[in-house]
Amino acid sequence: MKIGLGIDTHKLIPGKYLLLAGVKIKCDKSIEAYSDGDIVYHAVADAIYGCLGLGDIGEQFPDTNPKNSNIDSSIIIKHAFSRLSDNNFKINNIDITILLQTPKISVYKNNMKANIASLVDCEISDINIKGSTNEGLGFIGEERGISCYAIVSLK
Repeated sequence: MKIGLGIDTHKLIPGKYLLLAGVKIKCDKSIEAYSDGDIVYHAVADAIYGCLGLGDIGEQFPDTNPKNSNIDSSIIIKHAFSRLSDNNFKINNIDITILLQTPKISVYKNNMKANIASLVDCEISDINIKGSTNEGLGFIGEERGISCYAIVSLK
């Protein structure tokens, strides 16, 4: 059994939607990023890379490579999963916390879990997603940023 932690934090900018675990959530903000900015996929991929001792997304998909500009983050998580499979591991469970003042994500969580499960070949019941605010404190509470934490355990 192995456990890995992935964390991703980004600045919020004026926009039309947030992309979280492949789900577009309409709002007046977007995530500023070199890729498509899907911080949930990034945190999960980093947690998988961590489990396997393979560094992080920056090593696997460096921002110095123009091919990675605006990359679809599902490619990143699929790559992490392929490395997991190559090493004969399977997902045991994934626990995710998204720190975001607004919008509320509760109505989107089942779609997010289904998207992740389809990319990493596990059951939806093996994935948990929690949303939390910063109670108006700091850059998250002031709606200037968003963070995601993911813990992945492999068997």
